[in-house]
Formats: sequence, structure tokens, C-alpha cells
Amino acid sequence: MASRLVARLDAAIAAADDPLQRECLKAERAGALARQGQLADARFALNGLRSLAQRRRDPRLTAWVSLVDGQIDHFASIAPQAMAKFQRALALAQEAGDTPLQALVLGWMATLNFNASRLPALAAQVREALTLAGPDHHAARARVALVLADAYRFAGDDARSQAWYQSAREHASAEGDTSMISALLHNIAAMRAAGIGLDDAFGRGDLEAAHRALLEAESTAHYDWGAGASALQAMVPLQGRAQLLVVLGRWDEATALFDRHLARAKAEGMAHREARFVAERAWCHLRRDRPREALKDARQAAKCLDAQFDPDDCAATHARLARVFAELGRADEAQHHQALADAALAAYRDSQRLWREALNQALAGLRTAPC
Repeated sequence: MASRLVARLDAAIAAADDPLQRECLKAERAGALARQGQLADARFALNGLRSLAQRRRDPRLTAWVSLVDGQIDHFASIAPQAMAKFQRALALAQEAGDTPLQALVLGWMATLNFNASRLPALAAQVREALTLAGPDHHAARARVALVLADAYRFAGDDARSQAWYQSAREHASAEGDTSMISALLHNIAAMRAAGIGLDDAFGRGDLEAAHRALLEAESTAHYDWGAGASALQAMVPLQGRAQLLVVLGRWDEATALFDRHLARAKAEGMAHREARFVAERAWCHLRRDRPREALKDARQAAKCLDAQFDPDDCAATHARLARVFAELGRADEAQHHQALADAALAAYRDSQRLWREALNQALAGLRTAPC
């Protein structure tokens, strides 16, 4: 199913008189396909564009090729090597003097830095991108707004987060970008599920909130199906539905989702969250009266802890393991993980304050902020 964005690009390609502009539009179209999960089609288109860019040696076209190459890596597996391709795209866009393209690339670099919790780089990039992007540069502004919405949600500032989500939605709608709206809906659902799961791991689960969030996650999956979005397919089942099913006590369904999607999630770049997912599955096994499987998963989760870097994930994983080991009668291990959970939760609250301060400082004086 072609998005309105792809249809618009097709029309622009057909109408373009300048051959170089036509090829840049083709690259933009390949990027749109990658974001929809049509990676084979995107790679096929990129191969032809790369050959042409090597012959033409035009920095603007080569910048587009590098950007799309990075997008394909990102949507195949949230690959860290995408950053090097984005950095090259930015340097080439600067060489070409293409300010709108610079803003767009900076938005993508900020996305990767948010995923890796690199706050200083993210803050600098969103400020520069918003400074460079014109008010009608919907692609760049939607991308940056989504990063800021997610960052403010992580920082615990829901009011600013909601304002930036609304800005992202408005720009994505103006662009006709269904894949951006899909990403927005997923991120809202996933971050809400993560927060509810964190509370539940500490024994403070909110069943009503979990039920509402589950309906939201399922609605996101339906939107993806209707819009033809198929990128990073393990994210919605695990980050949305499975974690919420654990909170709701639907152990069999949650376990089935973890079993079905965990390997793919690792391949798609979520290895740093394996410990949390496996700890949740251990809890499910315990509630299903399968102590042997629970202990096996708890041990596996403990081995994966070093890969985690987000303090909320660390806190949730340790808290869940503490409860698993306590119910298995392993008091020493339970106390050990509970102490680590409490420390990680305190670190998370501190990091939220730092993120709020850094984001507010990055946006200070800009007239483009929605709030």
C-alpha cells in the first residue's frame, strides 16, 4: 500500500526537469520505502542511485544516498553503524550547502543518540535541526519533534512530551507520512508500557492503566497493518503487548509472545533489553507454577544485565528478579537484586532531572517549540 508521501514523490519524480533533482527525489522515495519496512525495494533502488552518485560525484546526491543507506540499516536492526552513514550524509549536505537536508540528517542522528541515551549530542542536534529547518520542512520537523517527545517522556515531563507528539503528528500528516505516524503511535504505546511495567516490577502495578495501554498497543498494531508498515516487527509485540500482559496476569499469552519474538528482537537491535524481557518471562513461568523454567530464565536474565544501559530497564529487571528469587526461596539473591533495583531506580529519577534540564536548555530561545 503506497503512502501519500510515496505517491507525492512519484508525481514529483515524473515532473522533475532537472536530472539531479530527479535522482535526489528517488533517494527520498527509497528512504520512505525503508521506513515502511519495504527494505528489499529500498535496497534495490539504492543500488542504482549509489552507482549514479559515484559517477556524478555530486555531494547532494551522495548525501542522500548515505542518508538512505543509514535508514535501511536502522530499520533492519536499529544498527549502530547507521550513525557513521548519517555523519557522512551531514558532511556532504554541508558541502553542498543544502540546509534542509542538513536539518533532516540531524534529526536522524538525534534519533540514534536518543536510542543510545547520548544526551549531550541529542540536545545539540535537535537545537541545530530546529534552527535550520523551515516551518514547512515537515519531514525534518516531524523527526525532531518525535525525538523530543520521546525524550521528554523519558524525562518524566508529560506535558511537554504531549505537545511535541502533537507537533510530530501535525507535520507527519502534512507530509503524508504514514510510517512516521506509525512510529509515533508505537513510541507512545511502548514508553507507556515500559513505565507501567516498571511500577509493576516494584509491586505497584496499575491494572486499569495497563488495560488502557494494551488497547492502545493493539490499536497501533492495527494501524501498522492498515498502513502497510512492517519495519522492526518485534517491537510492538514485546515493548507493547507482552509487558502489559505480564502486568494483567495473562501469563500464558505473555510467555507465548516472548517465546515467539525474543530472538527476532535481538536481531532487530534490542539485545540491550533482553535481560528485562527474559526477567519478565521468568516471572510468568513462576506464576504458571513452573519454578524450574523460572529459575533458568532468571539466571539467563542475570547474565544479560551488562548489556543494559537505560536506568529504568536496569531498575525494572533487578526488581523483577528480586521477586522471582524471593518466591523461589533464594533470599540472598533476592536481597542482592532488590538493593540494585532501588539504586537503579534512584539513578533513573536523577537522570530524568538531568534530561529535563538539558532539553529545556537546548530549546531555550527557540520560537519553534510547541510549548
